[in-house]
Amino acid sequence: MKTRSLFALVPLAALVLAARGAEPAKPAALPAMPKAVSSFGAIESDGYLYIYGGHAGKTHSYDIKTVLGTFHRLKLDGGTKWEALPGGPGAQGLNLAAHKGKVYRVGGMQPRNAPGEAADNISLADCARFDPKVGKWEALPALPVARSSHELVVAGDKLVVVGGWQMKGKGNSSEWPEDALVMDLSAAKLEWNAVKQPFQRRALTAAAVGTKVYAIGGLGIDGIDRRVDVYDTATGKWSEGPKLPGGERVGFSPAACTVGGRVVVNTSEGPVYRLTEKGDAWEKVGEAKKKRLVARLVPFGTNRVVLLGGASAGDNADSLEVIVLGKPEPLAGR
Repeated sequence: MKTRSLFALVPLAALVLAARGAEPAKPAALPAMPKAVSSFGAIESDGYLYIYGGHAGKTHSYDIKTVLGTFHRLKLDGGTKWEALPGGPGAQGLNLAAHKGKVYRVGGMQPRNAPGEAADNISLADCARFDPKVGKWEALPALPVARSSHELVVAGDKLVVVGGWQMKGKGNSSEWPEDALVMDLSAAKLEWNAVKQPFQRRALTAAAVGTKVYAIGGLGIDGIDRRVDVYDTATGKWSEGPKLPGGERVGFSPAACTVGGRVVVNTSEGPVYRLTEKGDAWEKVGEAKKKRLVARLVPFGTNRVVLLGGASAGDNADSLEVIVLGKPEPLAGR
């Protein structure tokens, strides 16, 4: 009677796994957003992903029905369902920021027209923070001038607004602010202080590392710009960083966050870039499967990011893509 080798009966892959020990299963995909939106706010705080507002209609078509004021969160590690939270004013063209467990929202664009009517869009001065422990929004001092299509970050204890413009409704021209705004969240009295900024851009993105705020890309009065401006909240001084890599249009509405003390950016061309430790160049560390505009990027642990929402191939997206930051690739000549 012939006998067969044990190795012939057991698949090679199983033997390899046995030798290594059981490998962790691939993480389950994160659930889709409650609604497909672009130009919304998103932030990670204490292990949760928070999203607010956004545009759920066709590109460049805004009305009171398609610009949302909804607010949700999802537990990033193992979460399977979005939790509905108390919302606020309908707004798009804004972002969220987090500080000591609380979530902040500032400004945004709000339509006043019903569907089918002529566009009547205004910027908001509304500011508030959400405390998950009590489940409520608390009003904060309003912006000195309404603003939308701007960026919002926290650097240390400073809440910082950069870029944007002020929309004034049907028949009125928009104005481009020349100042960034800073609120010291550690102060006894909360108030906004203006800081002259060396640019006028909207549809930009931003991220903070320590006391420095990186204002990346955007659309200026003269067109799309890949420029990076750096504001140090400790010294009050501006400097210039390396331009965003890629074609001339990548500066329009990229998405950024901070992972492990480094700025990470995704552009509409698909690549994910990380600023070098010296802050003098970009390195490619990933690639999105789904190219997006006006999307959001949030950190997920120490070596991953989540790219979510945005506009892709002409339609709004509701999907979340987890991207592992890999080995840096040189960007010769970029």
